[in-house]
Amino acid sequence: MKDTAQLKRILEGAMLAAGEILSLDRMQSLFPEEDPVGRAELKEALQSLQADYEGRGIELKELASGWQFQACQDLAPWMRKLWQERAP
Repeated sequence: MKDTAQLKRILEGAMLAAGEILSLDRMQSLFPEEDPVGRAELKEALQSLQADYEGRGIELKELASGWQFQACQDLAPWMRKLWQERAP
């Protein structure tokens, strides 16, 4: 795949739709054998996506098992309110 913008859109959509950490292997499996995407190309696109999200409310994080979008750490005081237990 030569179109970096399209690759970034595919990866972004896949990570949001999956709702879980995606490994590079799983991301590679999204593409047909006749038009494979290499790990280096994936990493480059993911790093570019990371830069695109700098300074926003969500960020793209690389973890030991793969990549995922998450709320920025500095927003934790507000995000915690989403999961506060309610009194019975």
